[in-house]
Amino acid sequence: MKKIMRWFMPKEEKFFELLGELSANALEGAKDLKDLIDKYPELERDERKSRVDSINKIKSKCNSVYYSMLKKLNKSPRLSDKSEIYQITILLDGVMGLINSAASHLIILSIERIDDYIIKLVDITLNAVSELNNCTSDFRKLRDIEESCTKIYRLENEADKVNYDALSDLFHFYKNSIDIIKYKEIYELFESTIDKCADVANSIENMIDKHS
Repeated sequence: MKKIMRWFMPKEEKFFELLGELSANALEGAKDLKDLIDKYPELERDERKSRVDSINKIKSKCNSVYYSMLKKLNKSPRLSDKSEIYQITILLDGVMGLINSAASHLIILSIERIDDYIIKLVDITLNAVSELNNCTSDFRKLRDIEESCTKIYRLENEADKVNYDALSDLFHFYKNSIDIIKYKEIYELFESTIDKCADVANSIENMIDKHS
């Protein structure tokens, strides 16, 4: 434990705060994506596009934090966890990027019908990003981080099962090849988002294990 506490020096604390800011932005984006999916059938195309634009603005905000983090990392040659923090930063920014892509492709691919699989996948996505935000809210809460990471891995497995069932039904019941291509891409964007959350969780655990 003493080794863990020595890890949290003031010069490093600011980096953990920025990681928390990145994950908070991703959580905001995931909540907005969930809200978009829930209300999607009743929204006109312009309203859908407006909500997607709002998610894109969150992505831009996340990118600003991301580049600020990279600049600070480059100016901190003595930072003990530079490579680990750098990796987590890239992965967290990737989570928000995939959330934005999932939202954008609903419009790009002209998706009109939100099926049960999309609803399940967006729910899993929101839960995974929420647990990810718990991980980065305070790196001193090691027990909480371990529990959240375990939940994220379970959610990843759940998403794999949902995606398998979704693709199986898609290729079995859909006859229009264009629809197959469109929905397959949507399913896989959600699965990629959840996989990326698991990658972040794994990187966080590896960083903590290094100091245990």
